[in-house]
Amino acid sequence: MNNFIKMPKKRGLCWILVFRGDYPFQAQELNLHKPSDREYLEDLIEFVRRDSKGWGIAQFRDYKCYQKGCRLIGQHWQLKRDGATDPLVYYKGGILIGKFQKLVKQLGYEREPLSESQKTAIREEHKFSGYRVTKLAEDWDVSESHIRTILKGDNTPVYPSKPSTKIGTSDVEPPGTGRVVLRCHGGSR
Repeated sequence: MNNFIKMPKKRGLCWILVFRGDYPFQAQELNLHKPSDREYLEDLIEFVRRDSKGWGIAQFRDYKCYQKGCRLIGQHWQLKRDGATDPLVYYKGGILIGKFQKLVKQLGYEREPLSESQKTAIREEHKFSGYRVTKLAEDWDVSESHIRTILKGDNTPVYPSKPSTKIGTSDVEPPGTGRVVLRCHGGSR
C-alpha cells in the first residue's frame, strides 16, 4: 500500500470507497499532493489492516465511477434512515457492496500493458480452448476491444487466387441451368 501513497495519480487525485462487511460506508476524494490527505490515507490503511471487524477500502476506477458510487451510498443511507426495503432490489440493511463491483478496484492496483508472452497465451486460449472474448477480457483484466486487437493479428491472411491461364478467346462456357429462359420475342432457348 505504501507504493500507492508514494506514486500519486494524475493531478494527485484518487477516489476511495470505505466499506464494512457487505455494506458501503463512505466515498471520498483525496488529493495526494496535500500532506493532510496523504496522512489520512495512511491512517485509514493502517486502521483497515489492524481491524478485524470487516472494514475494507477500495479505489474507484475513475471520477465517473466515483460519482455513481456517491449516488449509491446516498441511496444506501436513505434506505437505512427510512427503513424501507424492496425485497427484489435491496436487502435488509440497504444497498449491498456487490452493486459497486464494476465501479471499484483494489487500492493501488494499476494494470500494466500485456507482454508478448501474455498476448501469445491469450491467442492460444482463444484458439485451442475456445474461450470467448468476454471471458478472456475478464480473465486478463483488459477491455474486450483490446482482446479483439490482439486476436486480430492471429487471423491468417487471405491471398487472392492465382489468375486463370486463358488461352485464346474460345473458353468453354458453363453448362446451362436446365430451366427455360424467356427471350425478347417470347421464344424459348
